[in-house]
Amino acid sequence: MTKEGIGVTSRPDGRDGGGKLRPLSAELSTLTRADGSAKFCAGSTTVLAAVYGPVAPRMSNRELPDRAMISVVWKQQSAASYGATERELERFVVDALTCCIQVRDHPRTVIQVVLQVITADGSVLSTAINAAVMAILDTGIIAMKSMPIASTILLLPSHPPNNNTNDNNNNNNSQSLCLDPVAEEESSAESSAVVLVTTTNNNNNNNNNDNNNNNKQQSNTNVVASMTFGPLSSLESYLACIEAASRTSQAVVAFIRLAMEQKVTREAQTLWSN
Repeated sequence: MTKEGIGVTSRPDGRDGGGKLRPLSAELSTLTRADGSAKFCAGSTTVLAAVYGPVAPRMSNRELPDRAMISVVWKQQSAASYGATERELERFVVDALTCCIQVRDHPRTVIQVVLQVITADGSVLSTAINAAVMAILDTGIIAMKSMPIASTILLLPSHPPNNNTNDNNNNNNSQSLCLDPVAEEESSAESSAVVLVTTTNNNNNNNNNDNNNNNKQQSNTNVVASMTFGPLSSLESYLACIEAASRTSQAVVAFIRLAMEQKVTREAQTLWSN
């Protein structure tokens, strides 16, 4: 059985449960020369994302006749975490963004995303992807089919090892989920997952019984991509990670929406004041 936060009582950064996220903060349009940019912070982890394009490629072999090509550059002073190389992380981000951007709107062009890891205190890959999404939205010209939200989840044993054979058999399949881990937690974990999901809400407007179904919504979660590190004990553990990522994405989407609304409001006030 996999439970979110059960068995996780205290954490290095002061959170009192495995199901809590760190405080989020963001700045939009931080770089003047980029077409879109965003600095996204999850606790002490900070990533700056810059988007350039869509632009014509410098070399013809880097263009696709029917859609835009996505290019990602990962910059980090220290070695890339997660046991993956920078090239592997770049490839993962490229595949995830390609699924969600309307690439056919910009044939024969390149959209370059540069991710600069400023401070790395855990959950770096998910923070970088969320920064990239905000930077793409900041361009105002790159349409997205859906907005992917990335989450990092650690899987921890729910109970400490026990010498009793029966207890060991029961505990082998018992794990706790730890959301948005810091670097100290990641260094001691045996397995983790980074999951990207998109969540859409379908209103039940076709039901004739409006009294019983008024304002009801059914959420559909689609997994865009995932990267796992270390062994997962069961399929149930992986599905639990997806469920946790789906719930986490709702909070992150609300945060991004608020940040974008505040940006539009500021720009409108500046326009009218001039």
